[in-house]
Amino acid sequence: MAIQNEHRLRELLQISRDAWIPEDDRPEYWDETFMRLGRGYGFDPEAGQYPVNHGQLVMDLARLVAPLLDGARFSQVLPGDVDPEGEEHAPPSEGADKEARGRDTRYTLRLRHAGRRYSVTFHDFSDFFNINAVLALLNAALEPTGTPMRFFGFGDVVVVGPLRGVQQAMREGFIPGFSGAGIFEEWELEEIDAWSESGDTPESLVRQLEKGRRRVRAVFVV
Repeated sequence: MAIQNEHRLRELLQISRDAWIPEDDRPEYWDETFMRLGRGYGFDPEAGQYPVNHGQLVMDLARLVAPLLDGARFSQVLPGDVDPEGEEHAPPSEGADKEARGRDTRYTLRLRHAGRRYSVTFHDFSDFFNINAVLALLNAALEPTGTPMRFFGFGDVVVVGPLRGVQQAMREGFIPGFSGAGIFEEWELEEIDAWSESGDTPESLVRQLEKGRRRVRAVFVV
């Protein structure tokens, strides 16, 4: 078995107890275990170009909760593009530097699923994925399905599971203590409007969900 007491971790993440568990003693990092169980996703936070295309990241993550978000359609309005939905163009934050405020830095990410349209808008002039916005969008779409599953960000790893289960996995050491340093410094977060909250404590997971819920708009669509 790759980790001690994997049955317990599967219980916390709501994975069938009858599911196959490897017999070998191959060592794994904690994130490799979550990925093997279909409850984790590792990514490079730096997209390497601006503006950043979030499409592949959104759809890769949506597959982790299949079939709950099957049929979901993602779209985005990149900085400088005309918004076909005609939503109000929010100005950059006051804390943004002069260079950023002198150009269009507005993104809008949208997900359509089960008769609803979810959207989140933010300003960013970096070449990093805004993982907070992506997870907020996906969690908003999961909420009406009735599932307890949610997405949580731990730096460059995303974990999927019920809130209480992931919190307890942290307390029991399945997820090691996380520094919470995240991708950006505090002053950068203020400037790029990233409203970040890294999963450094069980309590911060609650704040992740609350911040995301406040930022996503949901409307019924035909």
